[in-house]
Amino acid sequence: MRTFYIFKIKREMAILTKETPYTLYRTIENLYYYDSVNTSVSFKIYNDLFDLFNKEYINKRINNLFKDNRYYSKEGDIHKIINKYRPENTVLKVYKSHLLLKSDSIKPTLLVNYLMSDNLFVCDFKNKDYFWLDEFVS
Repeated sequence: MRTFYIFKIKREMAILTKETPYTLYRTIENLYYYDSVNTSVSFKIYNDLFDLFNKEYINKRINNLFKDNRYYSKEGDIHKIINKYRPENTVLKVYKSHLLLKSDSIKPTLLVNYLMSDNLFVCDFKNKDYFWLDEFVS
């Protein structure tokens, strides 16, 4: 099972880093592993890089798109797709700061079908994998 962190990159930063995703990944990775001693520095970097997600909008949109899908379920801010025929076991947790997606699928349904938006950057810190979502889907 892979764990993907999905961040909404500010438009200006996305323009600057679109051609150099490794630089963006390393910056985010440093924030991810940052110790709590310099929280004011990490908070400043975070605010310069990321936009917040609208949790209510995302939850409603995903629910409306998948409510008739028999493999989909929702509980609070957690969306699940468990499909034994595909096979896929995907869980998406919506936070204001990021989206957390855990899946055993190479192209999870929630990642491919819903989260189509510019400036979404996906990181898998454990496997040192990263990509712009729009490039991954296309």
